[in-house]
Amino acid sequence: MLRVKSLAREELIAFVLENASVLSEEETLAVLDNANVTTQIVGKIAQTARLTGYYSVRFRLVAHRQTPLAHSVKLVHYLYWFDLLALSIDVQVPAPVRRAIDTLLMIKVENLTTGDKVASARRCSQALINIFLYDPEPKVFAALLVNKRLREEDLLVLANSDRATPDQLLMLAHDTRWSYRYAIRKALVMNPATPRAAAASQLRHMSRGDLRRIHASPGTTVYVRRCIERLRPDDFSAVMRRE
Repeated sequence: MLRVKSLAREELIAFVLENASVLSEEETLAVLDNANVTTQIVGKIAQTARLTGYYSVRFRLVAHRQTPLAHSVKLVHYLYWFDLLALSIDVQVPAPVRRAIDTLLMIKVENLTTGDKVASARRCSQALINIFLYDPEPKVFAALLVNKRLREEDLLVLANSDRATPDQLLMLAHDTRWSYRYAIRKALVMNPATPRAAAASQLRHMSRGDLRRIHASPGTTVYVRRCIERLRPDDFSAVMRRE
């Protein structure tokens, strides 16, 4: 195998053309590992049904930058979920292939067990983040919070929506990575689904102007309004006297 990996380009082309019908799995992988491999060689392997019958070869072809796009996109349909997940976040994989993988993953995600969703949420691409954000299972959201590809804007879309669950909002309020972001704090206060104690705990971090706007918002709960009034009695003394 070491000899195959080190063949010069012309030697490699000749080797593949002569032996394509009898190459072993190991020899095929060695060809794909050769730094001199060309698109033509990889295409020849991808067109040979006996060789693509090996799972390891299919995986390597999808991951390989020299594989013609038509073959890569076809072969993604014959890979397992977690291998697809790994390829979807591998920047060495060509972007069009990653997009095809994301499309397939989004189709398959509904059939996952909760355990597989949790494992996937920890390291998935942006396409699946957008789906897992709205998964009703709290364990999935907890796993998503540690995903390094999760962005503040993703969480803000959720936290400002009526699709966020009390469990998600509470986890967000307690998360050490995200709970100190001002925009997150504000979204937690503004969302009526946020558990009362979690919402109230954010108020002392709000600016005076935002507290006034939150107090005046029709969507703010009575409980949060009263907390704001107690926090800044000088600003809301007239309101408190009227009541």
